[in-house]
Amino acid sequence: MKFSCLPLLALTLLSAGALAVNNPYQLTTESEVPALHQQILPEFWRDHAHEGEFQGKAEVPIRYAVLRNPDSDRAIMIVNGRVETYLKYQELARDLWRQGYSLYLIDHRGQGLSGRLLADREKGYVADFEDYVTDLKQFHDQVVMNDKPAKLFLLAHSMGGAISARYLERWPDDIEAAVLSSPMMGINLGGLPHWLAKGLAATIGTVGGWFGEPPYGPGQGRYQDQGFADNELTHSEVRYAAFRQQYEQTPQVKLGGATAHWIYQGMVGGERAIQEADKIKTPLLLLQAGADTVVNNQAQLDFCQRAPCEGGKPLRIEGAWHELFIESDDKRLPALTAILDFFGRY
Repeated sequence: MKFSCLPLLALTLLSAGALAVNNPYQLTTESEVPALHQQILPEFWRDHAHEGEFQGKAEVPIRYAVLRNPDSDRAIMIVNGRVETYLKYQELARDLWRQGYSLYLIDHRGQGLSGRLLADREKGYVADFEDYVTDLKQFHDQVVMNDKPAKLFLLAHSMGGAISARYLERWPDDIEAAVLSSPMMGINLGGLPHWLAKGLAATIGTVGGWFGEPPYGPGQGRYQDQGFADNELTHSEVRYAAFRQQYEQTPQVKLGGATAHWIYQGMVGGERAIQEADKIKTPLLLLQAGADTVVNNQAQLDFCQRAPCEGGKPLRIEGAWHELFIESDDKRLPALTAILDFFGRY
C-alpha cells in the first residue's frame, strides 16, 4: 500500500503538532487524567475487566484481562512492552473501548502479574525470546478466539512489537491488521557496536550463571523511579505520575533492569524479527517515536525494508519519546488517531 492510501487525517501527522488540538475520536486529554485515574478508571475497570490466568510454556502462569464490549464484534489484542503490565494500559483500554472494540491484554512471563522466573522477582529474564511468542499464540487460541470476534486486530508496544512481529511471521492469517508502536527491533546501545554488546551480554549471562542466578546486565539494577525530570519515556508529567502511582498501588508488578541473558535474547529476537519480516502478510502500520532513546529507530527502518509497512516506512511522530500511549497530547493524539484510522479501514 502506498502512503497516499492513508486517510487525509492521518497524513496530517507529518506536520509537527498538527493534531495537538485536533481530537476527532474524543480521546482522553491530559487535563482529564487526574480525575480519570482517581474516579473513572477504577469504576470502568471494575465493571468491564475480567482477569484470568492460563498456564503458559513450562507451566508458567500467564495473567490477562478481557474487556468485552457488548456492542461490538471487533477486538484488539494489546501486547505490552518490557517491565509493563496491562494495569498500566487502563487509559488506553478505555479510549479504545469507547471506539467500539473489545480488548484482550496479556502480561508477559516474568513481569507484570504473570509468574516470575527467578528468585529475585525484579530481575528481567526470559529463557528464550520465542517463549513470549508461544505464550501469545496460546493466549490467542485459548482466550481470544474463544469469544470468536468477527475481526481481530493487534496493537503492540516496544518489546511487544518485536514479539508481535515474530507472531505475525509465524501465523500470518490470525490478525486482520496490526500496529507496532516504538517496536524493539533493536535496542539503543548508546553507540556500542551491536556485535560487541551481543557478545558481552552472552558472555556475562553464561559466566554469571555458573555462580548462581543470572546476573543483571551492565548498568542494570532493581526497580527505581528516577522521577519525571530524568525520564526519557514521556513528555506528559500527569501520565508519568499516573503510571508510577499504579506501580506503587500494585507493587507486585514492579520489575527492575534486565539480566545479561535477557539483553542477549532481546537482541536475538529483534534480529529474527527483521530477518523474517518478509513472511508477514498482515496489513501493518509501524509508529516511530522520533526522539526515542530506548530502542533503535534504524532497526525499525530495516524492518520496514522487508515487512509490508504502510507507506514502506515507519510513520514518524516527531519529537516523541518512547511511550506513545502515555505521551503528551500533541504526540499521543496523532498516534492514536493514526491507529484508529488504520484499523477503521479493515
